[in-house]
Order: sequence, then C-alpha cells, then structure tokens
Amino acid sequence: MRTQGEARVELTARIELCHAALQHLADRVGADVLHVKGLAFEPQWRSRGAGTDADLLVRPSHVRRLVGALDQAAWHRRSRFHTGSPFGHAQTYWHDHLGYADVHRFFPGMSADEATFDVLWADREVVTLGGVPNPVPSQAGQALVFLLNETRNGATADDQPRLAALRDSAMGAQVRALVPRVGAEVAHAAALGELDRVRDRREHDLWRAITTGSGRVEEWRARVKAQPTLVGKVATALRAPLVNTEHLANTRGHDPSPVEVAVEFVDRGRRGLLELWAARGAGRDAGGDG
Repeated sequence: MRTQGEARVELTARIELCHAALQHLADRVGADVLHVKGLAFEPQWRSRGAGTDADLLVRPSHVRRLVGALDQAAWHRRSRFHTGSPFGHAQTYWHDHLGYADVHRFFPGMSADEATFDVLWADREVVTLGGVPNPVPSQAGQALVFLLNETRNGATADDQPRLAALRDSAMGAQVRALVPRVGAEVAHAAALGELDRVRDRREHDLWRAITTGSGRVEEWRARVKAQPTLVGKVATALRAPLVNTEHLANTRGHDPSPVEVAVEFVDRGRRGLLELWAARGAGRDAGGDG
C-alpha cells in the first residue's frame, strides 16, 4: 500500500529515468559509457524477457571513476565483478527510486581490453531515454550484443530464430565482420553451433559448458582454463569452493548468518562431489560401450 504523496511509476518510464541518471553521472565524472540491452536497443535486438534494469558498458579505463561516483551517490552495490557471473564482467547496483543497474567492465564473449571498447565507441549511435541522449552501439554492435547475451543464456541458432537469421542475412555479414575486431570469435561460434572450429581457444570449454548446461564443477574448470594469466587461473581456482555471500543474501533477502554460510559451504561441497561421481559413472559407461 502506497503512502500519501507516493505515485506509481511505470516500469518503462523508471528504466528510462535510470538510464538518464546513469548517463548524467557518467558525464559528470567524464566516463565513456555505452547503454546496452533492453530499452536502449532497437526492438529486434531486445531479449524476449522484459528487462527490469539498465545496463551500461563502461570504457575499461573509466570503470573505477564511475564505480566511485556510484558509491558516493545513492546507489547500493548488490554484487561485485568477481562474484556476479562466470565471466566476472559486471557489478549490480540498486537505487531506491530508480531500481537496478548493471555496470559492465566488458561484455561476455568480447575481449576485455580498451581496443574493443574503442571499436564499439567509434561506431556509436545515440538514443534518447528519459529526455537524455544516451550513446549506444551501432546496429551491428547491438545485434552482436544480442547474440552474445542470448548465447550466454543457453540459446543457439538451432533453437532461436533471430540468431538463425544472423547466419545468412546482410546484418549477419556485418556482425561477422565485427566479430574479429572485438575478439568475439568463440562466443560467435557457440551461437552458430560451430564450437568445434575454435576448439584450440582457451575460452572454448567455458562456452561449451554454458551452451550445454554442464554442472558447476565443469563450469569452474572451464573458468580457470579461460583465464589468460597464471595469476588469474590461481585466483579463480581459489574462489571456486567459496560461498558467494552476496548471491546468498540476494536470494534469501537478508545478510546470511555464519551458520547459513557454513551450511551453504557444506552443500556446495556435497553437490560438487555428486557431480564428480556422476561424471565418473558416465565415463565408465562410455568406456564400457566401447
């Protein structure tokens, strides 16, 4: 029940205002950002599920200044880069009036370097949201982001018509031309069901795990392999058994107690052992069939 003086804001209007507020903040601190997904994109490049947040892709060298500005404003961090997804690409923020925002330091499936952002930034377009001009990727950039996002959610061109349309269309040709410029070869191959042709790439196993719905143990193995440096591999391996307390808090609606964290830690270990046992059994069965 709303108190006197409160008014309900439609979801679309709230998301537009969220984009506008984030752009204003980025302009204030001199951060280059591209608005991605959802209302920022042309309708054909929006996911079917109605988005409820605003997504920003930030120039890598400007991430720290934007995150600092968010922390000083009325935004509350709900997840960190390293705990938010298998890729470690985004932090989630909450604003009491504007809702959720995801701040991406790179987009999963693309390279995480400055040069990749430069490519997308050079061809940017502008869309007005909440009365504020917001930079967005080009049409080909939007199509590629859509493709990568759908693939990360388990879809491929074999079961998603809009992905299949990017195989042979004129827009598909533009996307293919963009792919090597932003380091998206493996994810693009995964979307088209052609992962075998990039088997030698370190990200291959991670995208295979994502598109085939592999278990958590296999996903963590792939996450370690996908890291480009030894330091990154070690850090990822050390995080594997740890409980993601931020995710636990978000799912339970409160900060977890030490007992709840301990229970989740034990349960993670139990689930991991069950996955290993199942994989071992499947391996024996396959060997027996031979």
